[in-house]
Amino acid sequence: MGKATKRDSHTTRAAIIDAAGMLFADRGFSGVTAREVAARAQVALSAIPYHFGSMKALYREALLVACQISPDAAPLAAQALMAEPAQALRTAVRWAIADASAAASTWQIRLLYREELDPSPEFTEVVSLKVVPEWNWLCEVISRATGRPSTSPEVKFGVIAMYSLTSSFYLQRAMLDQLAPDVAAVIAAKREQHVECMADLTLRAVETFQHQVLGRHDDSRRPRSNATGVAATTRSAKAERASPRRKGRRT
Repeated sequence: MGKATKRDSHTTRAAIIDAAGMLFADRGFSGVTAREVAARAQVALSAIPYHFGSMKALYREALLVACQISPDAAPLAAQALMAEPAQALRTAVRWAIADASAAASTWQIRLLYREELDPSPEFTEVVSLKVVPEWNWLCEVISRATGRPSTSPEVKFGVIAMYSLTSSFYLQRAMLDQLAPDVAAVIAAKREQHVECMADLTLRAVETFQHQVLGRHDDSRRPRSNATGVAATTRSAKAERASPRRKGRRT
């Protein structure tokens, strides 16, 4: 029998991670044995220590995979950092949509939800490696769109508001379909309008958090009304309707 090729090794390793991830997502780390993982992956039991060394190391690898950005979303991060501020914010929203859409039906998101409720030491390490870089570029994008420092509390709140609200439409779709099916249908049919809406809400979240929660009223740093291209147009149209043109007086 010939030696295993690098491709065989990679395929085996990926199969073990996928099998382990599904089991960890359902039962947690302590509820899964190496024998169960091997059976599900259809590999020899010895393959687990050979490729990973231990079950804890395998769990860490599963978490790393769970935190990976989806292939559809990954290119959007680089595009956002190179775009002008308003377009960068829209691209960040599209990034969140693409990533949440891909994760909605996988074991990865279920494993991360489990870790949110009961975080492990491995999770803390993986967040530093995988999640913090994503967080930092999102802060940079919203910082550029609002003119506020990327480390400021209001910018961080903007990231939380943008990602949480955007991703919830896809990660909690089953509940949304029951509670607000009309909203779900509109979002599905009008993706670009949804992107514009979320970009505008992100700017408003930053401003509202600064003014109402932090109690700061620095008007020089307010988000520009044309940052998304929607707010300025809307307000201009309303102002024009509210102020009829005056006709010249007859002499």
